[in-house]
Amino acid sequence: MASMMTVLIAGLPEGAELESVRARVHSSPHFRIVAHAYEPRIALAQARVLQPDIAVITRHLPHPEADLARYRLVRDLRAMDPPTGIVLRRDAGEPDGPLGPGAEPLDGAIHEIRRGEADALWDALVTIGRRRASCDTDPTGL
Repeated sequence: MASMMTVLIAGLPEGAELESVRARVHSSPHFRIVAHAYEPRIALAQARVLQPDIAVITRHLPHPEADLARYRLVRDLRAMDPPTGIVLRRDAGEPDGPLGPGAEPLDGAIHEIRRGEADALWDALVTIGRRRASCDTDPTGL
């Protein structure tokens, strides 16, 4: 992976968890965070301007409306051209399974991990980064 991948972080407020995610992303010169937003609608507005390669999305509130907003963010990011790669950080007690149609995990495109799994975050970033750097067509773009 020779090129730099740009990363958007969504769903985390300022604090220790955000700093931990930032540190893991910045542990390699191949990844650069270009934006951070707590709310999905702000993250989408940033993504439309910045066109990030990868979005790391965390559940920002344990509420059905917040889950719907997170799904819409994933769906809209995947509909971009080219589609943004997604790392979906799930809560420990959150049930497995896709957020909705078009948000199913797919190697190199959408990765689901649990919050606090720094190695899983790294593995997902590298897998998505390699796919994008290879110019491999992303079959799941909506």
